[in-house]
Amino acid sequence: MTLSEVAAGPPLDAAIIGGGINGCAIALACARRGLNVGLFEQDDFGFGTTWRSTKLIHGGLRYLEHGDVRLVFESLRERAWLLKTRPYLVRPQRFLLPMLPWTRRPPWQLRAGLALYDTLALYRGVPRHHALSDARLHGAMPSLPGTTRGGFAFYDARVLAPERLALELAIRARELGATIENHARVRAIVTRSGSVDAVRVEHQGQVHEIRANAVINAAGPWVDAVNALTGEAAPALLGVTRGSHIVVEPRHAVPRDAVFSTARSDGRVFFAVPQGDLLLIGTTDDRFDAPPGEVRPVAADVDYLLAEAGELLPGLALDRARVRYAYAGLRPLRRVAGGPEAAITRRHDVIDHRTQGGPGGLYSVIGGKLSTFRPLAAEVSRRLTRDHPYVPELPPPPAISWRAVLRASEFDHSTRQHLRIYGDAVSEVVDSGAELICPHAHALSGELVHAIAREQATTLSDILMRRTGISWASCRGLCCHERAAGVAAELLGWDDDRRAREIAAFEADVAYHLPTVESLYEGDARGSHNRPG
Repeated sequence: MTLSEVAAGPPLDAAIIGGGINGCAIALACARRGLNVGLFEQDDFGFGTTWRSTKLIHGGLRYLEHGDVRLVFESLRERAWLLKTRPYLVRPQRFLLPMLPWTRRPPWQLRAGLALYDTLALYRGVPRHHALSDARLHGAMPSLPGTTRGGFAFYDARVLAPERLALELAIRARELGATIENHARVRAIVTRSGSVDAVRVEHQGQVHEIRANAVINAAGPWVDAVNALTGEAAPALLGVTRGSHIVVEPRHAVPRDAVFSTARSDGRVFFAVPQGDLLLIGTTDDRFDAPPGEVRPVAADVDYLLAEAGELLPGLALDRARVRYAYAGLRPLRRVAGGPEAAITRRHDVIDHRTQGGPGGLYSVIGGKLSTFRPLAAEVSRRLTRDHPYVPELPPPPAISWRAVLRASEFDHSTRQHLRIYGDAVSEVVDSGAELICPHAHALSGELVHAIAREQATTLSDILMRRTGISWASCRGLCCHERAAGVAAELLGWDDDRRAREIAAFEADVAYHLPTVESLYEGDARGSHNRPG
């Protein structure tokens, strides 16, 4: 159904603004209750916080320090569910927690915290923690410093492609009748008689006024900006923090284990997580007051992360030359006055604007984290109606599972590991083209076809940055983007001018969102951080 047809039809039960993990989950939860919903994303599914996360599905071990046992229990329950239902996207990950001179907690406290963590997880999905002698710790991670005093090993989970997790939810909602549109920007929230009445959506150069009985603002870091679209004054809800990461290519093989520690300089939580041939290091946690679209890492973030990585993993001898790119995302947390950023709760909150003197039918989603999208979505869908029962249906099982397809293939190990992100669609992907198109990401030409034909990809950046994951590789997609643009041009009917514009737009997106170290330092020297477009 086109947006013109939606606009001419009956009012939506809810218009959802924002296509990150929360917005897509809300769309699916509402569709499963039989509601007529539309989801409108101004850029692409997962473009904001979801795509730029640390890619962990964790229970929040550090939240125990702040006494938030309920959030940890909920997160661990959802981790177990994702490990069971999305094994192709979410995998167990062993973490090493070394005892170092700057570790903030004594061993007995860490042992007690990890024991509680295991108990709250109900021992589902991953093994229990165990203590490690110094010899065993260094046997598992030789690059640690010589000042360790043993440590612990515990398990959490990582998600191979959080943007694809959001995409799956959106596609399933669409299959159940929801209107799902990316590159569809909401320009106004229309109110009448003190309640929301419609949203004005710009899509492909046209503006459509789509009536809606409720509007769900799930725009993440853009929540306050979206609330301003009513034209009425509204209190600021967000206290946004920026989390920056660097992605490095060590001189030697990437370790299989991840490391969880605290930064020596300031005590922040510090991760080093394997990502295929690369190592993801993060993260910072700094207040961010600029417009959300301007978020990107800065040179000081790289200096901080490299310095701390040098303290934690001196054996890797990481320096600027080993950094392939950096990226930064925003955490859309509750607005609080003062206090450390890390202490701000990651619990979600659903704000009914009517209770604050705003328009009826407008709800804003605040906070939350990657692993708790399902309970958040269930709460929103319950608020909209209690007359439609939630139906936890699942699509029928495929004739051949993704594991069987990959086992039977002749691809090398790295390609098989990459292709698993498609789950049971992998057979269709391979049938669409088995030519290796990116040796760094181990990606095939059929992935480009699948992204366009099945996954609503309409730009080159959609395809390479948020469908295939090619841009997460060391080449950032710049080794194959012109060939990929040729495939897309044939399938989408681009002329030469459009193809050239898509190539230029992709190069600008990569330079801005996945910058190299050199470009960050050059940008600081020039004082230039202009966003593409």
